[in-house]
Amino acid sequence: MKDFMRSVAGKTLSFIMTMISACVLCASVALFVTMAILVEEGYNFFAMEEQQILDKLENDMVDSQQYGIAWRYASGMDMGIDENMFYRVRDEDGNVVYISPDANASIKWTHSSHIGINRESQHIDVFPLAENNRGDELESCWVDLALKEGGSLASEVAMMSWLASMAYRLRYATFGAAGCSLLGLIVFFVALMSASGRHPGDDGLYPGPLNKVPYDVLLFVCGGVIVGVVALLAEIAQEGPVPFFSLLVPFALAALSIFLGLCMSTAARIKQRTLLKNTVAFYCLALCWNIVRWLVLLAWQIIEDMGKALAAVHSFNMEIVRNIPIIWKTVVFLAFAAIVELVLILMRDVGAWLFMWAAGNVVLIPCALFIAIVLRRLQCGGAALAGGDLSYHVDTRGMPADFKKHGENLNSIAYGMTLAVDDRLKSEHMKTELIANVSHDIKTPLTSIINYASLVANEPCDNEKVKEYAEVLVRQSEKLKKLLEDLVEVSKASTGNLDVALAPCDPSLFLMQAAGEYDDKMNERELTLVVKQCSEELRIMADGRRMWRIFDNLMNNICKYAQPGTRVYMTLEKEGGNAVITFKNTSRDELDMSEEELMERFARGDDSRNTEGNGLGLSIARSLAQLQNGDLRLMIDGDLFKAILSFPLIQ
Repeated sequence: MKDFMRSVAGKTLSFIMTMISACVLCASVALFVTMAILVEEGYNFFAMEEQQILDKLENDMVDSQQYGIAWRYASGMDMGIDENMFYRVRDEDGNVVYISPDANASIKWTHSSHIGINRESQHIDVFPLAENNRGDELESCWVDLALKEGGSLASEVAMMSWLASMAYRLRYATFGAAGCSLLGLIVFFVALMSASGRHPGDDGLYPGPLNKVPYDVLLFVCGGVIVGVVALLAEIAQEGPVPFFSLLVPFALAALSIFLGLCMSTAARIKQRTLLKNTVAFYCLALCWNIVRWLVLLAWQIIEDMGKALAAVHSFNMEIVRNIPIIWKTVVFLAFAAIVELVLILMRDVGAWLFMWAAGNVVLIPCALFIAIVLRRLQCGGAALAGGDLSYHVDTRGMPADFKKHGENLNSIAYGMTLAVDDRLKSEHMKTELIANVSHDIKTPLTSIINYASLVANEPCDNEKVKEYAEVLVRQSEKLKKLLEDLVEVSKASTGNLDVALAPCDPSLFLMQAAGEYDDKMNERELTLVVKQCSEELRIMADGRRMWRIFDNLMNNICKYAQPGTRVYMTLEKEGGNAVITFKNTSRDELDMSEEELMERFARGDDSRNTEGNGLGLSIARSLAQLQNGDLRLMIDGDLFKAILSFPLIQ
């Protein structure tokens, strides 16, 4: 049963039954009120017959119209045609003195009143003749009426008669209907509120789309609509009972539906505990609280900053004191002591002078001994460094500020000398590797030249293999020549002895030239070259030959080591005041070396030792870039290899 009540059908049933119960209860209350009003007007529903009540009601509604007709007749006004009724006026003898123009002989006059007219008063009075208690001389007449079918008065009479008939017939059943409808309203309303925000078979909360609307806004809108409906019904009620009762039901259902929807949203919000949080007022209060908290935090931050500033000032003052040379500190101390002694001498106080002398010796002698010990520590540290013991560490604990700083400088010298020695050893080691690698790389082509030269010499001239051997000789000779050229060039570039003729250049031309020169080679290696130029014209100072050598080395490096079937990117960009040229490719082999190691001469990965290169390409390229006021750096991200050239721009 609980799952059914939480379903859409159950909620719809509860909603409809709640509305029906509310409507029945309102109708019962309306009948009570109607009967109470009619009882005050002389309609006794429990003593009179139904027809008596209906006749009296119709007569009461029509009588007011008869007095108006009599007054217009006595005033001599144009009676005209009335849209609600036929009428006629008869004199005391029953003769017709006036009849409505649209009346005919077949009309059945249903209402007749004996009217008294007082023409002697300042204003003409019209009243029932039976109410003449003043003894005035009156003119009397009879006013007869017959209601027109379809007129507004006939509709009002029919509507009120129907309501009175319903009230009469339901006068006893109303009590039971009111009690049952009240009980049903409570039961179904509670069931509807319990099922709000719930789904069948699940105890979780599922608020509807209205829950996203702030509650106070929803309450204001729904309340405004309901008040507007009530005000509109009150305005319509002034136009008569027919339009009022014809629009009462739909307007009441609309207002009740809005009210029940608001109640369901309220119940879901209470269950979700967002009734107060999801309101504009709560948001405003939260915003004010956040502003206050921000102001408090800001004030606290200002206080902290002021404290830090004061600490910085104190630290700055102490730093000034610490940075005053020890000579000036000594001068100040001795000057102060001399001034004190001079004052004591001028005062001619021998006892005070003797006390000052004794106290001074008690302080100065330990200080002098302590300074001597500190100086001895520093002396030992300097001697150790002079003797080449770079591992010696001066103990600076307990030293005064200036002596401690001197000791730390000695320790820093030892550390710096250790780094310098390590760098020197590394440089020497690199030179040793350079000589070993060059010797190894030169030995192979020379051996081939010697062997194949011997074979050529020993073979008859008509042998077909002579041409093959000759080609090998040429190839190895070219390799040897290239290696020797690279060695010479890297030596000159590293020492700055290479001639460089700098001139304004457009770097985009080097990209276009490289793309054209290496198009075939890229296709052979199954590589796709993607060139991206800068949208604006860039100018740099460079040597065209040296720049092409840099591009040639980098493109050769890409062709040798790039993964086949991948894309190679060559881009030109402007970054700040530099023109940046980037070469990007995916490495075929695992890059087992760092960027700096790859930049070293003869550096190649272990997996690429069998390639035709000699490991000098990147080193030569960087040296040539530096000679042209540029820079070459490498970046490795997994298998992504990037070479980045950077040159200053010129106007």
